[in-house]
Amino acid sequence: MENTFTNREMVVYALYSLGGATERFHTEDIALKCYELWPSAFSWTKYPEFPDKDIVRVALTDARKEKYGFLVDGRTGQTRGQANRTKRRKTGDGWSLTDEGVSWSEQNKTRFESAGNVTKDHRQKSMQFLTRVKTHKVFGLYNDNPEKFYPLIGDLADLLRCRVDADDTVWRDRFERIRKHAIAVGQDEFADFIEKSLEAYQEQR
Repeated sequence: MENTFTNREMVVYALYSLGGATERFHTEDIALKCYELWPSAFSWTKYPEFPDKDIVRVALTDARKEKYGFLVDGRTGQTRGQANRTKRRKTGDGWSLTDEGVSWSEQNKTRFESAGNVTKDHRQKSMQFLTRVKTHKVFGLYNDNPEKFYPLIGDLADLLRCRVDADDTVWRDRFERIRKHAIAVGQDEFADFIEKSLEAYQEQR
């Protein structure tokens, strides 16, 4: 397994296994996951009982590059992506997968058998998150009439679990969280719901 994939591919999948499709993780967290999955590939040479964070940092930096497909969003704060994709705010400390990174991980997950049931656990987490969204009255209004759907900002705040007067970055982060959970489990029906909800929020700010 450790000779089959590049370090770049392994750190991307380790981030996916941690839940990087929907959350942001520190380099040290990813290093520990890489060490857990592939200890001989991500340990110090002289002291193999310790994970090597530098190897992981370099691999993550590579995975962020255009020539490798923009698979991760890093701590530099520079966002990238297609024009038709939801614009992401500037990132803070830590790493998460881009849409391309999620797609790549989904396509290759069967090849990473040593990841155990971590991927399954993450999928269950996303499904539980989306079930809460689907059972909220805002999503019910959308289902009743998608074309005329226009939620009140107070109801959206309740759905997103934030204050109406919360900073714009908080709102966008909550919308992005729903979008990423939906991508992680292939539930495309959320795309239109998020777009209309975001438009309603912007008009009522």
